[in-house]
Amino acid sequence: MSLSVFSLQRQCLLRSSHMCYQATQLLGTTQLLNKSLRSIRFFATSTRDADTSMSTSPIEFTSNLVFEKSRLDSIADKASMALRCTDDTTDAPNLPFNVKRVDHVSRKNAKAVPGKMTVASIRKNVIDPYLQLTKPRLTTLVMLSAICSYALSPYPATLMQLTCLTIGTTFCSGAANAINMGREPDYDRMMTRTSTRPVVRGIITPKQSFEFAAVIGTVGTSVLYFGVNPTVAALGASNIVLYSWIYTSLKRKTILNTWVGALVGAIPPLMGWAAASSLTHPGAWVLAVLLYAWQFPHFNSLSHNVRNEYKNAGYVMTAWKNPKLNARVGLRYTLLMFPLCFALSYFDITDWYYQIDSAIVNAWLSFWAFKFYWQQRLNYSKDVINDKEN
Repeated sequence: MSLSVFSLQRQCLLRSSHMCYQATQLLGTTQLLNKSLRSIRFFATSTRDADTSMSTSPIEFTSNLVFEKSRLDSIADKASMALRCTDDTTDAPNLPFNVKRVDHVSRKNAKAVPGKMTVASIRKNVIDPYLQLTKPRLTTLVMLSAICSYALSPYPATLMQLTCLTIGTTFCSGAANAINMGREPDYDRMMTRTSTRPVVRGIITPKQSFEFAAVIGTVGTSVLYFGVNPTVAALGASNIVLYSWIYTSLKRKTILNTWVGALVGAIPPLMGWAAASSLTHPGAWVLAVLLYAWQFPHFNSLSHNVRNEYKNAGYVMTAWKNPKLNARVGLRYTLLMFPLCFALSYFDITDWYYQIDSAIVNAWLSFWAFKFYWQQRLNYSKDVINDKEN
């Protein structure tokens, strides 16, 4: 930084000295012009022949004047460039650092021309808002749970069937999320976590979210029906109804909404297994119950951190209705992971080495679940609650 400043100062000094030299030449040129003017005036007053005076000296003076004017303009340009301390001779502020002109602002910050949409504006105003309606991260997890169940099934698999399962599950999950956002904009704006959703910001109307959900929901169930089988299509359609209508409605009425919502996470493994074979194999239901149990330590811990926002928004959640029960339920279903993982090896879904991996992960998860439960037990003991009530 200091080296660049020193270089800039040196450049300014050199150009200033050059400017002084040019100014000296400018002074000499001015004196020459004054002498020429005095000579012309003396010649015009001393001669008696006007025609001779107009046909000789003025013409010679005019050519000299044009020449001197060109030199004057050149000197002025050089002096202006020296004062700016920059090699650029365009109109720019006299600052020793770069300043972007208004017309050099990046296109993404410039206002779009009415009636003309660029690729960037289409992505920002159309694609991204509708993509956010689908809750892409949650939809990705749902899709992966179906794919993993399909891969764990001991029955033959095909690439076409896997592709249709992936597309159909993704579209069905996106449709359920879009309906959920369209139904809750007034409540979502009360929570920090959901206040930036496109329907809350007014980028997309609830009607548009419902129409979008109808389109991708129809496409998703159709792909599952014709590309996989009717059982998987029925499970996908039922998951849309279960999440977007039943679970969403229960969120403002009873704490049982968490148990109903956990069923939504248990259905995708059934879809993946049903894509390869029937649901008579016990492995399909072990995977479904495993995903069902995982919902509670996951959601109960997250909802505890934003329990006050849930309360202010009017959502009836165990996290603020009964914090001790919230932590106890999370611990209970965490411990259930141990026998469920054992059942996966027992029914030949995984090998027995899986018991080592799963035991380590479940032990780590159980440690934090127990710590969370014990902390809530201390915070909301009977003595503390009685003191608060009194």
